[in-house]
Amino acid sequence: MPSDSVHYRILGSVEVWLGDARAAVARPRHRAVLGYLLLNAGRVVTVEALAEAMWGGAEPATARSQLQADVSAIRRAGDGRLALLSHSGGYLLQAGPDQVDHLRFGALKAGARELPPAERVARLREALALWRGPAFADASGAYVIGARRRLDEERLAAWEDLFDAELEVGRHREIVPELAGMARDEPTRERLWIALMLALHRCGRQADALAAGRELRRFLAGEHGLEPGQAFVAAERSILQSDGAAEGDRPAEAVPVVPAQLPPDIADFTGREREVAHLAGALAQDGTTRPIVTITGMGGVGKSTLAVHAAHRAAGAYPDGQLYARLHGTEAHPVEPGDVLARFLRALGVDERAIPIDLTARADAYRSRTAGRRVLVVLDDAADEAQIRPLLPGGTSCTALVTSRSGLDGLESAQRVQLGVFSDDEAVALLGRVAGAHQIDGEPGESAAILGLVGRLPLAVRIVGARLRSRPAWPMSRLTSALRDERRRLDHLVAGDLAVRTSIASSYHAIGEPGRRLARRLSLFAMPDFPSWLAAAVTGTPVAEAEDLLERLVDAHLLLDAGTDATGGGRYHFHDLVWLYLRERARDEEPDGGDGVLRTGLGAYLWFARKMSELIPGPCYAAVHGQAVETGVDGLGSTLDPLDWFAAERVSLLAATRQACDLGAIEVAFDLAGCLEKYFDIRGVYIDWRATNDLVLAACRDAGHVLGEAVMLRGLIELATWHEADHPGAAMERMLRDADRLFALFTEAGHGPGMADAAVDQAWALAAKGDYERAAERAEAAIRLAEQHEHLGGRARAHVARAVVYGESLALPEAEHHLGVALELARKLGNQRYVATTLQFIGVLNTRAGRRDPAITALNESLQILRRYQDRYAEVLTLLTLARAYLPAEPARGFASRALTIAREYNLPHHTADALGVLGEIELAEGNHAGAVGHLESSVRLWRERGWPAFLADALRKLGDAQMRTDPDGARRAFVEARATYERLGHTSSVAELDALISDLDRISRC
Repeated sequence: MPSDSVHYRILGSVEVWLGDARAAVARPRHRAVLGYLLLNAGRVVTVEALAEAMWGGAEPATARSQLQADVSAIRRAGDGRLALLSHSGGYLLQAGPDQVDHLRFGALKAGARELPPAERVARLREALALWRGPAFADASGAYVIGARRRLDEERLAAWEDLFDAELEVGRHREIVPELAGMARDEPTRERLWIALMLALHRCGRQADALAAGRELRRFLAGEHGLEPGQAFVAAERSILQSDGAAEGDRPAEAVPVVPAQLPPDIADFTGREREVAHLAGALAQDGTTRPIVTITGMGGVGKSTLAVHAAHRAAGAYPDGQLYARLHGTEAHPVEPGDVLARFLRALGVDERAIPIDLTARADAYRSRTAGRRVLVVLDDAADEAQIRPLLPGGTSCTALVTSRSGLDGLESAQRVQLGVFSDDEAVALLGRVAGAHQIDGEPGESAAILGLVGRLPLAVRIVGARLRSRPAWPMSRLTSALRDERRRLDHLVAGDLAVRTSIASSYHAIGEPGRRLARRLSLFAMPDFPSWLAAAVTGTPVAEAEDLLERLVDAHLLLDAGTDATGGGRYHFHDLVWLYLRERARDEEPDGGDGVLRTGLGAYLWFARKMSELIPGPCYAAVHGQAVETGVDGLGSTLDPLDWFAAERVSLLAATRQACDLGAIEVAFDLAGCLEKYFDIRGVYIDWRATNDLVLAACRDAGHVLGEAVMLRGLIELATWHEADHPGAAMERMLRDADRLFALFTEAGHGPGMADAAVDQAWALAAKGDYERAAERAEAAIRLAEQHEHLGGRARAHVARAVVYGESLALPEAEHHLGVALELARKLGNQRYVATTLQFIGVLNTRAGRRDPAITALNESLQILRRYQDRYAEVLTLLTLARAYLPAEPARGFASRALTIAREYNLPHHTADALGVLGEIELAEGNHAGAVGHLESSVRLWRERGWPAFLADALRKLGDAQMRTDPDGARRAFVEARATYERLGHTSSVAELDALISDLDRISRC
């Protein structure tokens, strides 16, 4: 490097090079701050965005001053030579692709696409040579996991492109070893396996090629219960049908998920030729950087109609799919960007449980999925720039088309279409197409008068045209006369949507009082759609009678049919403007503005949710209900599957919970949220679980509702401890603090079963810390409380907790007794999922005691139950224990690898650490010391974050064993730390063993 140059690296450790000297950026957080600024090189990063990236929404009160100190430290390390500027409430790091390795990597990768194969190979190898290890390897920040995952996805895609190019130039023999290793390191990348099969086939090794295919099939079936994709099947079939090497073949691309979410195009779209032509040019796939295109204007001017029409015309230029979201920016509660990202990620093929919790990480995952693909994203009715920024796709190959009443002037480099009302010719043309040209042509004067009265606003023109079409016997003069009435004149829409309101009123008043009453009552619910039984609840009629009335509203165009849900029930929704009008009518015409009706409907959701929740097996928490009045519904059909019901009503239940909070109906809110928890748990819907409990917890605290606060905190403890890895500090320390708070809340509320649940959490956290005496006391207290209050599930949980305490302190016979009691209680309760959980711990105990056969029997029964419920999270512990039970036999590696895959996919830090430890043991048993050290070092690092000293000591002990041959000093350090931890825990036999090992190492070093 030139002596005066500055270069940055994040593809490995985070480094700054000043010429040929590496600057000393000493602290992990300094490196993390620098890494995030490098990810955004050339862009201003606000202090708020930087704090969000570093602490993931849990930033301390001193975050701003800490970040200022971090930036100052980075500047000092750079000896004043870094272009790191304070700018507009944030920081700007000026650096280009020639200075930053990840930018250089992206430029090389992108530039390789159009090169001939041989040059493409050289360019891609140059790009991949920039990688020195995992990105941000020595940085620590909330954003790191998501950013590392996104960059690693780009790295793997580059390897796939490279191998395709190598095959094109005929280097199949040379790449087989490298390709085989890469495919087995990344066993879910079907494209690598296809390339490997083709390379082997071209080498004349047809049997080996087919064997590789069988290897992938076994992995996908065993690990995920899946079959390979169409591209793999086609490649395998081609090899099977070939007599020899097929030199001209290339591996087919794996078939990606291609979303197609655009609403139907408007069949009678009219006018806007200039705007349509402009959008066609802006959306054309011409190889240039894709733009952001905005369509802005007043309500009812046709922004959404134009956007959907233009998107359909351009869809062919976006073969990787079209995403669509209605953002409800003009409503009181616009859609949260995180919710849209979750839906987009699901549409792009991401499993529900693999969707990150954190908004920044979710946006990173979304941009990684869209980078390099040609996707059109339509964001309809945006509130402002802040709402849509996280939703803008990654890379330069996608386009975002945004509609909004706001000007969105803050969007950089956006192409803008400002939409006004129709011209005279366009308004006449649309009126003719909707109402019938023969009618319009026959009375040109009357049509001009009507269009003048409605101000040529497209939505109003369409409404009056529809009215004329539905009344063919009317002369146009009749409608003209009606519109001249000031109370119904549609041209008030020029200043708003008064004319639309008046038009809707005509339909509203025509349907009779029963229909009007139902329409305005349903409009009170802020839900995207609703089931027919809600109509029955708010009218006090049987479901069949309510459905007849709903169909009358559909015929009157006051309600839209939204199809059939997973339970077979019908669903309905309002057009936005109709919904706004009807809510006004409800406020004016319903007693107390409709609050009573709203509470009745929310009570129906609560009644249904309680019934369904009772049918779902869960973690045996006490069912805690408030005093809210429930509303029963008459005339329901056959028994519903509870999981199907929750899936169908999930979005509506979340909206109902939010609306209950807004209404101050705290008893309804916390009860609804509590009913949702078992569904969230069994289906791994952690994003909604976190958001719902956080919302209701805040509402309960504001209202001073102690019991509701306790129920919400209980669920959040479960989430934060076992399902989330992006919280600062040791997980088990945090669990103890929260469990103490939980016990205090349930005690204040006088709720004994809840106190038992909290005591179990205290026992778990204390056992993890190694405070076995206090842990035993809390577990015994939990048993007494659960027995006193006849909390059968709590007794089962408390006995498991007592067994864990005994197991941690190596009192295995006592642990076995308590697990036997817990299993009997779980079976008596009929809770199969907790039966599976108890069997897991029985398997753990028998494995630790050296009783392999009973361990495997218990674990196989647990696995069968969990797979019946598709409970992937709970399945991981069973797989890990099976791996330990089989050690050192061959099945151990398969179980451990499968557990690691699930744990990483669903962001389960505890199980990830455990799986890495098991794989380290396997490598050590097979004599692969280097491989063992790699796994065990990662395991140790994670256990430090978990704050569970017994597991940390075990991992350190195994790490020392693995390092004894290659790094005696490292082994001694690991043994010394493990010994100190075991001594604190009172594990005297382990202390004695380590004393002997340390003594041996000291004697060898003296020799």
